Amino acid sequence: MVENSIPKEIEELNAEGKGRFHLKPASESTEFPFSCHPGVSCFNACCKQIDVLLTPFDVVRIKNRLGIRSDEFLQKYADLQNFKNTSLPLLKLRMVEGERCAFLSDAGCTIYENRPVVCRNYPTGVATKSPDEKAGENSYFIIEEEMCKGHFEKGKWTIPEYKTNQGSTELDQLNQPWLEIVARLKSLTLKDDQDQKMNIFIMVSYDLDAFRSFVFNSSFLDRFDISVDTVERIKSSDEELLKFGFEWLKFALFAEGSIHPRK
Repeated sequence: MVENSIPKEIEELNAEGKGRFHLKPASESTEFPFSCHPGVSCFNACCKQIDVLLTPFDVVRIKNRLGIRSDEFLQKYADLQNFKNTSLPLLKLRMVEGERCAFLSDAGCTIYENRPVVCRNYPTGVATKSPDEKAGENSYFIIEEEMCKGHFEKGKWTIPEYKTNQGSTELDQLNQPWLEIVARLKSLTLKDDQDQKMNIFIMVSYDLDAFRSFVFNSSFLDRFDISVDTVERIKSSDEELLKFGFEWLKFALFAEGSIHPRK
């Protein structure tokens, strides 16, 4: 990627954020300075009045950290909203009194080890690809905000180094099949007769306990050809159940994937 070549999506986001932030195009080899710690004057400022989109693995890890069911997490800590100009429901972390993250304390993030991948990746981002775009190097960007002083700290990172340090590399890989589904859904014009499919998308993506009940407390396992090994894996692991859920979404939404009805 040529670094002074600005993808259309980044141009549009820069236009939306004019005066508040700037997105600087980057590649995997781009070096940038950044560090966030209690000694930085803006510490905790970025956890207020923000939009934090949650991935399925974010929801699972946070609700397990809190020791609650996914439906309770959705009720207390998150809001569904349609992605801009689409009918695609995505999940956002709810702000307390509309201004700060519910998990923010004076000492910092109270769920730091299980914080959302968006928080881990900041100040980096990646421009989404259209479903028909060929695989290749992603179009990354660095988020530069006037209020953030972490950009003036010592040390430099490449994006892969930073992701590894922040523990987001594995999460990015785990979420990738879901992100590919989201990209396909964003490109579709959803109609009223597709409400049932969107309910399935919401259940698998965000309400894993409801999906578990759907799999094990209905006729699901009688209707679909699921191996004994797979059943055992998804019984004992939220992570394996969620991976299985992504495969189910491929079937339920697009009639594709590895899950098939019994003959």
